[in-house]
Amino acid sequence: MRKTIVLIAFAVSFLIALAGCGGNSNFGVVVNEDLNVEITAENASEDMTGSAGTFTLNEGDTVVIEPAFEEGTVLVEFYPIDGSNEDADVENLTPSGEPEFDVEVSGKEPIECGFAAGDYLVTATVVEKANGTAVIRKFNEEEADPWTKVASAQEAAVGAGNMDEFEVPAQLKINDLTFSDPVFSYQDGVAQAYYESGAIGISVRKACGIYGGPMTDRDVESFPQHWSQPVGDDSDDVIDCYGMEKDSAIVIQWGDEGECYTVTSQGLGGEEYGMNPMTVEWLEDVID
Repeated sequence: MRKTIVLIAFAVSFLIALAGCGGNSNFGVVVNEDLNVEITAENASEDMTGSAGTFTLNEGDTVVIEPAFEEGTVLVEFYPIDGSNEDADVENLTPSGEPEFDVEVSGKEPIECGFAAGDYLVTATVVEKANGTAVIRKFNEEEADPWTKVASAQEAAVGAGNMDEFEVPAQLKINDLTFSDPVFSYQDGVAQAYYESGAIGISVRKACGIYGGPMTDRDVESFPQHWSQPVGDDSDDVIDCYGMEKDSAIVIQWGDEGECYTVTSQGLGGEEYGMNPMTVEWLEDVID
């Protein structure tokens, strides 16, 4: 059994703001309330750096870095907190020795990391001018992400099985917001496209007959409003809508036992963002 280092887990963040011809330049690294590490870069220039501790990895945990960088590269390093600095205040921790694991992070493809259980100081250094974010998450075997990520909607359909196609727009228009660059994934029997814009996430799922799991991560029973919106000329062609108030749907669902479709809106730390009736009808038309 490894030695447990007693430290209060909170953020040690170096946030740099520089004024220049290109506007503010910011780079920050913090541990959030879920004890995941968040990296934020805004016009971050080369060699800007930050660190956060304590990031504790237990036996059986898996670490995944989920980047969302529009440009640039950031070097992420995990330094063990060992006997040489275990008595230091968290604010005063500094990298010591060689990192246990390091990786250059860019683009939007998730990166799975493999290293030993322990307590770590996480540092991030800008290698090339960066704009975007990254979240370093840890999962144990029971919490591991059940979704397998792929490069396209067609690969998601193939991975889901028993599904001829999965078609979604490259740009998803939800009311007055436009969502681009979906991330595709699948489980057995269901394909997913996930979009983000600002503090709003949109999940589009298609399931075939072999899938028996939930079509949305939201608890539809918790919404005070549930209504049906007719679409097209067929009076039997309706969309089930759920939300806090009518005509502002958080979850919509249509289809039958053979093929079922769901679109879910999820506020990422902000207010809920509902779908108006025109958007609901458009989504049913463009998703296949």
